[in-house]
Amino acid sequence: MAEIDRIDMAILHALQDDARNATTESIGERVDLASSSVATRINDLEENGVITGYTPVIDYDEAGFEQRLLLVGTVQGDDEGIVAAVSDVENVISVERLLTDEGDLHIELVSRSQERAEAVTDDLHELGVEITKTSVVVEETNRPFNHLGAKYTNGE
Repeated sequence: MAEIDRIDMAILHALQDDARNATTESIGERVDLASSSVATRINDLEENGVITGYTPVIDYDEAGFEQRLLLVGTVQGDDEGIVAAVSDVENVISVERLLTDEGDLHIELVSRSQERAEAVTDDLHELGVEITKTSVVVEETNRPFNHLGAKYTNGE
């Protein structure tokens, strides 16, 4: 586990606010650090696995993926590598493995059609996942954990 200090936390907070438009200069102003030092710290956070990527937030409905489902499943048989295998199934956007006997796999998928969503559940069954519950997402909000380092910055 990487040790992060208050400056790293402030940098993470600034990146969570708007990584696409944040520059090392603008972050440096917020955390009272030279832009070159910010760049070095961001690189270290990436190399240490604290920052694992930068991804856009997509409105799947606007992108034409009208079917949005949350599936609860139970892994049958050999579970080694199941999260990676399920993640590779087309249309699956999120997989969580829980420490429980039943319903240990939570899967989120998006699809343009009900038929494709059903095909995904067939693919999951072939991988050894028994779907025990299916729910349709009708509304959602997401936000990053935003308490990393706001108090260590000079404001927004």
